[in-house]
Amino acid sequence: MTETTQSALDLLNAILEPRPQRMVSGSQLVLILDALAGAQDPNLVARFPAVLAICARRGIALDSQALFARYWDSSPKRQNLEKLLLVSAELFRREGLSAPANLLSIAEGLKTRHAHLLGADAVPLAQGVIVPVGRMQAALKTFAADLKQAAPAPPARTAGAPAPQRLSPQLDRHLDLLFPDKQKELIYKRLEHRPLTKTEREYYSRVVKKKLLALADSELQAVAGILLQPRGGAKLKAQDKCGRIQK
Repeated sequence: MTETTQSALDLLNAILEPRPQRMVSGSQLVLILDALAGAQDPNLVARFPAVLAICARRGIALDSQALFARYWDSSPKRQNLEKLLLVSAELFRREGLSAPANLLSIAEGLKTRHAHLLGADAVPLAQGVIVPVGRMQAALKTFAADLKQAAPAPPARTAGAPAPQRLSPQLDRHLDLLFPDKQKELIYKRLEHRPLTKTEREYYSRVVKKKLLALADSELQAVAGILLQPRGGAKLKAQDKCGRIQK
């Protein structure tokens, strides 16, 4: 165990005391989550959703870039983090608890990769560590007993601000076909009127917005409609729907 990991776990013990005196920042909680994802003791890893409960109680939003930026997509440590975040989000849903900001949108982006875990009894992690979901749920219940009352109220919408969008599972599947996880996460952030970092805003404008503009283009939509028609008659309708389509 590295010195950084041990320090993170010591901090975890301090904040999980019955009457914790230690206050922690969002970056420190990220270090704790990272340390738990690499721990070898299943009982220790099972505290992962308890740390998320602390994030929710203190109004600390999860930063997916801070969580994942150090690892390749195929890194075992990143895979551990993804699995634990997805299962934890499902446990918050089951218990009817307010999840920390961004957890649910992060989990949405992970469902296609780890969907088999949503109904599983245990979470298999790297190096043979297996964490029972029941232990994770028990840890969440213990440290989130007052979460419904203590969780900060969502910020009030300013006059004229649009309400958050409710996306259907079908639309979510369509987004999966067109956008990688990072781009889809930015789309959810914009739809839910959550702030983007400077880097995210630049990436959104440079890449994601251009894709959305292409999807909104009437000519492209007309072409899609033509190509989805039964083969007989599609050619006949081409000139009516899109003047630049040639026979």
